[in-house]
Amino acid sequence: MPLPWQAFAEPDPERDYLVLATYLPLKQLRSTPQFLRFIKAIRAQLARADGLVGYALKAQPLRRDYFALSVWEDERVLSRFMEATPHVDVMAGLQGHMGTTRFRR
Repeated sequence: MPLPWQAFAEPDPERDYLVLATYLPLKQLRSTPQFLRFIKAIRAQLARADGLVGYALKAQPLRRDYFALSVWEDERVLSRFMEATPHVDVMAGLQGHMGTTRFRR
């Protein structure tokens, strides 16, 4: 279930963008169905997010490892996305199901 690159805007070669690489490990395989439902909700939010250039997801469900890459116009639009529903609700719902997540900007 990898999600190849989904572009939402044409990047301007004359400007800088925020690139966010995210590692999302599940603690238990049985959390996978709920996690996949959450991904569906987040994808719907991404489809209407202002300032998103694009994203991709690499999934290794049997290993319980998920890797996301997203490109945003700037930190402000990323913060707005992260603080909005459903993202904020999904993060709360995943507490206890996730291992140590990692983010790199």
